[in-house]
Amino acid sequence: MAGTMLAALVAKLTLHSRGEPSSEEVDLVSIFDGIHLMSEADPFYGGKVMSVFGGILLDLRKAQPSPTGVHLDVIVIWGGLSVVVPPGWVVRNEADVFAGGYEDRAQPSADPDSPVVRITGKVIMGGLQVTTKSPVEAVT
Repeated sequence: MAGTMLAALVAKLTLHSRGEPSSEEVDLVSIFDGIHLMSEADPFYGGKVMSVFGGILLDLRKAQPSPTGVHLDVIVIWGGLSVVVPPGWVVRNEADVFAGGYEDRAQPSADPDSPVVRITGKVIMGGLQVTTKSPVEAVT
């Protein structure tokens, strides 16, 4: 465990997030802290998301998906990731979850032309949630 904490600390000092509300692609890194990003990108392609001992809230309700959909490649270790999508978007979780959890509260549509969010990567002793209502709104 001490080695993992040391590696996370080194990663925190060397890895940096890249992503603004208008970014078409993001590279979000949360190590021992939190990130809240509401995307307004048109189009939004996706990107990489890493949460280690931290949390990320990625809100896509104002984003316009790219014509090929949205792809998020995630690494969540002892942390959490919440992805908020508009009602009707289809979420395909292909991430491997080990000793953690995945919860899908999205309201998908049966429309074959609905935007698709594809999630790949690893969730290890952490949590991944997809919803149509921001967890921040749920407590306010």
